[in-house]
Order: sequence, then C-alpha cells, then structure tokens
Amino acid sequence: MSIRIKDYHHMAIVVRNLEKCRWFYGDVLGLQTIERPPFDFPGHWYQVGRKTQLHLMVFNEPIPATMRHLAIEVEDFDETVQTLETEGIKIVDGPGKRVDGSDYLFCNDPDGNLIEITKH
Repeated sequence: MSIRIKDYHHMAIVVRNLEKCRWFYGDVLGLQTIERPPFDFPGHWYQVGRKTQLHLMVFNEPIPATMRHLAIEVEDFDETVQTLETEGIKIVDGPGKRVDGSDYLFCNDPDGNLIEITKH
C-alpha cells in the first residue's frame, strides 16, 4: 500500500496586517475571495487557479526572512511587472529568465512573506 497524492489543496501563511495583505493578494494580484469558516482567529481565503486555495492566518508569530516562498503563475508577465511597479511593490529579485525560458520575479507581501511570480 502507498499514499497517492492527488493535488495541492491549499497553502496557509501567517500574516500580521490582514488589511494590507488583503489589498496585496486581492487588489494587486487579483485573487478571488472564497468563503472561510468562522475560526477563532482572523484570516482570509482566496482561490488560486482552478484547484488551489491560499489561506491567510493572522497570528502573532515571527515571519522570518527566508527563501521559503509560494509561487504563482500569471497569464501576462509583463503586465504583472508593470502592475507591481505601479502599486509600489518592490521586486527583490528579477525579473529574469530561467534556463527553461520561463519568466520569474520575487517580491514580498506587506508582511514580508516571499512570493515568486512566474510565467511558463
């Protein structure tokens, strides 16, 4: 017998400033809000693509500066770069091209979580 993974369901990250992070993920990145159960702590949920969700959880714990990150793929990379610049989001690495020809960049959300944006 073995475990057979079907797919990702969700990613959960800790944020501190929910309103600023909702602006980033909802308004800037354009993720769609989905229903969240009434947990005993603040948070917000988004749909990412067809199958995956992003869960923001507000907790008073450190958000380390690390290479751990979540990566999202966009339809139009150049438009994404332009939007980030217009909204004042600092690109911390890239934009660049990988060996396979895909575009990438890294930025941080308002609380410092590292986000990779790519176009394959």
